[in-house]
Amino acid sequence: MRMRTALVTGIALVTVGGLVGCSGGGDGAGARSLVLVDGGGAYHDAMQQGIIDPFLAGTDIEVTTEAGTDNARLRTMVDANRVVWDVYNGDNTWGTSADADYLEPLDYSVIPQDEILEGYSSEYRVANSIYSIQLAWNTDSVQGTPTGWADFFDLAKYPGKRAVMDYSAGGIFEIALLADGVAPADLYPLDLDRAIAKLDTIKDQLVFWTSGAESEDLVGTGEVAMVMTYNARAYDVAQVLHMPVAYTFNGQILAASYLSVPKGSKHVDEAMEYIAYAVSKEHNGAPSTYSPLAPSNKLATPDATMAEQLPTSHLDETYAEFDDEWIAANAAELEQVYQQWRAS
Repeated sequence: MRMRTALVTGIALVTVGGLVGCSGGGDGAGARSLVLVDGGGAYHDAMQQGIIDPFLAGTDIEVTTEAGTDNARLRTMVDANRVVWDVYNGDNTWGTSADADYLEPLDYSVIPQDEILEGYSSEYRVANSIYSIQLAWNTDSVQGTPTGWADFFDLAKYPGKRAVMDYSAGGIFEIALLADGVAPADLYPLDLDRAIAKLDTIKDQLVFWTSGAESEDLVGTGEVAMVMTYNARAYDVAQVLHMPVAYTFNGQILAASYLSVPKGSKHVDEAMEYIAYAVSKEHNGAPSTYSPLAPSNKLATPDATMAEQLPTSHLDETYAEFDDEWIAANAAELEQVYQQWRAS
């Protein structure tokens, strides 16, 4: 089986030549195919090497991968009945019951739902990797060892600027409440007034980042003393780039990337086949070879050399989890409160 890969204006076209069949979505004769969308960057590279390339080596399905998830664009496609995406690899804010009108129900006669970690699969989505939001710091700037979000908010003990994700649903309210003494099990419903009050105590020292790469640069160069960031970004800046950065899993907030199928996809069967492969016990651990992404399949085996860097290896420490359904149901209020606070 011959395989070729080309990169054109940000879209990677990966095909398996010489094999023809009927589209699973019923669009007539022709090569079986699907379009897969994810966030791009290092995450995509890990999925490409760990999942997509091996999948292509054993199938007749042509896969086009596109970088740049966009929930609003997906909704527009569905509303206009012009869906060109088949597998959508979104973050934890996507695929809840609030998005039911925009998604195909997953076929759990094909996808091994019983093998997925509890709480990480539902009618319209299934997790393919577990990640977390965690605290990292510049070791040249910070004297001592922060142990959690309370230290992130302690400017007297640990002076210096802090960097946070510029996103209302990204965990900024959650870390404020955890720092203020709220137990992880009691986070939701979020007490937004209490969170804002806590955030106000460090607001004049905050820097807001909009990309994972920016979060790495801010803490790695020492522009900020501490940062809330993705665990894979903390790992990258400390272990790969070897910048003066350390991090803790204590207080991490677990999240997941989720696979779903846009409603109106013309390649539903192929999409289900790909998803089943991606979350299977045989393959779900493979991306951890390239990035500290924990498998969502409880029977999968992660890369042994990366095991200590996985969020799920530190569940003996304090951790929280996002309540995605609550966040989705209250997204408008979260955004309004956040933007008003940012502008104040």
